[in-house]
Amino acid sequence: MQGVADTLREFWVHRPVRPRAGRKAGGVATGIALRFQIDPVIVRIAFVALALSGGVGLPVYLAGWLLLPEEGDAVSPLESLINKGSSSMSHGQTVLLGILMFPTLAFTFGGNSGFQVFVTLAATVACIYLLQKNRGHLQPAVTLTEPAPVPPAPGAPAWDPLGAAPFAWDLPEPAPAPTPKPPMHRPRKPRIGLMTLGVATLVVAGSAIAGVWAPWFTVAHTIGLLIAVLAAGLLVGSFTGGGRGLVWLLIPLSVVGFGLTAIDFDGSPSKLSSFNETPKTVGDVRDRYATSVGSVMLDLRQLPDSGEVKTAIAVELGEVRVHVPKNADVTYRCEASSIGDLDCLGKRAEGSSVDVSGKDLGENGEGGLKIELDVQASVGEVKVLRD
Repeated sequence: MQGVADTLREFWVHRPVRPRAGRKAGGVATGIALRFQIDPVIVRIAFVALALSGGVGLPVYLAGWLLLPEEGDAVSPLESLINKGSSSMSHGQTVLLGILMFPTLAFTFGGNSGFQVFVTLAATVACIYLLQKNRGHLQPAVTLTEPAPVPPAPGAPAWDPLGAAPFAWDLPEPAPAPTPKPPMHRPRKPRIGLMTLGVATLVVAGSAIAGVWAPWFTVAHTIGLLIAVLAAGLLVGSFTGGGRGLVWLLIPLSVVGFGLTAIDFDGSPSKLSSFNETPKTVGDVRDRYATSVGSVMLDLRQLPDSGEVKTAIAVELGEVRVHVPKNADVTYRCEASSIGDLDCLGKRAEGSSVDVSGKDLGENGEGGLKIELDVQASVGEVKVLRD
């Protein structure tokens, strides 16, 4: 543990500097990449992955913005705020970034368990430790402060057009100009991109063959293997050069992979559909509306003022919108099992694994048409409106 603490302390002493050029936002990812001489795309992807992992990447990025100095500054914005030096960022901007930390931390800890956040932060610290341990000896690409110009010697003239300054009379004759060396041929970089695509092709072919005997090799698992291969190629390319084009395959595959893992598709074409119904009688209301990808628009405002209606709605990816009569007694439960936005008769919730429930008697109080709703969505928007 003492060695780990020393390595992290060394990281802080020689911490990355946020450059003024080549950055997308605060320069945190670019500064880390320049400090450890790796591809900035890899660091940006890591921050995106942390942001998707319960939003942990947002406060981590803001913390880097506050704690890492900008190129040419002596200290970080946070250190400048407590009078430890000067920074090009104003105190107002620093305070604003500090204020933004509160909603990002609330979002991170509010939508996730403390154990998940702890594991993600521990993994982040472990990555910083490994970078410093293996690449901390490399020379930083940008430094904290620019070197000050050397002042002229006392008594030396500011300009000597004829070369007649007395202090220069006894200087030796200038050496002849060096003979230019022939251009050196740089070694060819390994074609990481082509090699990675070749391995990915073998993975797809192998999964297709193995899928005949092993049911584990589903489409979702095959895409997961492809993502792992492409990520490994990008990681190797960040140290050896090349392979940046793989990111254009990795991003769409990651989106598709997220959808396949977060949503339980059954593959039935009948499930890839939408509903838009306005029943006029109680008997016209279905017991269940279900779709994998699509939307359910159900307008119950044309129903009679008496009777009982009970229905369930299940959408794995899409939108649910239910309109209920003004005077109906509605018992409801709305849930988003993966991630969603809920607005059910005035009760709102958003994020991952959220639900709201309750009973609303309408404008005239108890009595009249009774409606019982059970609405579930894996990923999407759910609204139950009375208008």
